[in-house]
Amino acid sequence: MSMVLDSYRKSADKIIDPLSRLFLKFRPNTITILSLIFALMAGIFYYLSHFYLIISFIFLLFSSLFDALDGKIARIKNLQSLKGDLMDHTFDRYSDIFIITGMMLSFYGNIYLGLFAIIGILMTSYMGTQSQALGLKRNYSGIAGRADRLVLIIIFTLIQFLVPGYFLIHGIKIDATDILLIWFGVAGNITAVTRFIDAYKNLN
Repeated sequence: MSMVLDSYRKSADKIIDPLSRLFLKFRPNTITILSLIFALMAGIFYYLSHFYLIISFIFLLFSSLFDALDGKIARIKNLQSLKGDLMDHTFDRYSDIFIITGMMLSFYGNIYLGLFAIIGILMTSYMGTQSQALGLKRNYSGIAGRADRLVLIIIFTLIQFLVPGYFLIHGIKIDATDILLIWFGVAGNITAVTRFIDAYKNLN
């Protein structure tokens, strides 16, 4: 969980714990792969736009759920490993790219805002793990952690489906998707910079 959603960890665990026991017959890596596939499908259906947004919304729910379940199942079954951690974080980045690419290439999106968002998201994640690579603790701080991103994507996908219109600012189209991409770009890069500063200060 990221810092913003950290206060809701116990509440989320009340839901995740019983759900995870329903999937104990699956290996954690299988759950990770399913989360990636659901993210890919979410991106594809977002790209198709219009009515398909509700299908994307459903796939986003499943992708987010399985993303939360894989680590929980690994702990319950005592199957935590460095290979699993590598697979989880690598597939998370691909999931982010699949979803954002679908958004930026959709009828509602903007390719330049999408690239801005992807840079913010990837740099946020990179600086979090780079701290660990340098001998520090993995850094989950900031306002643009993955849990926050997934919640916002789910909410804004539903908003975009219910409110398909847009408004113009100096002739530039702005809708729910554009607003979210801008936020990911701004908040992601701010988070990446703050994580860099934290790491730099803590290095000898």
